[in-house]
Amino acid sequence: MYQPFVSVAFAVALSGVAGLAQAQTQALVLPTAPEATDAIAEMFSGSGIPKPSEVKLGTCIAALEASHAGQVACTVSVTLGAAINETQLDFYKQGKKWKTQPSASQDQLPFPDPKLHE
Repeated sequence: MYQPFVSVAFAVALSGVAGLAQAQTQALVLPTAPEATDAIAEMFSGSGIPKPSEVKLGTCIAALEASHAGQVACTVSVTLGAAINETQLDFYKQGKKWKTQPSASQDQLPFPDPKLHE
């Protein structure tokens, strides 16, 4: 007799967890591809590495060990000349400009990331 009640309660609990996960995903603020490209180019400035011709963001999560408010960790496909490299980077806003740095969230992000190969 209690089975339907347990099932309903379980379904309500699961929908609440799913809603929370969706709300957390929606709360992430991400750079656009051009903003990410500029941030990566700035990170490489002075190294002789040219500006990427294409940057594509894949999976993004709230960054682990974040040192900046709103910092996100993303898988990224970076095209430099004929080479396409997949890596993980953290992005954060400094004023109105996006910045990037190596990520401490590698173990939380898929590699290779299927989103980058769609």
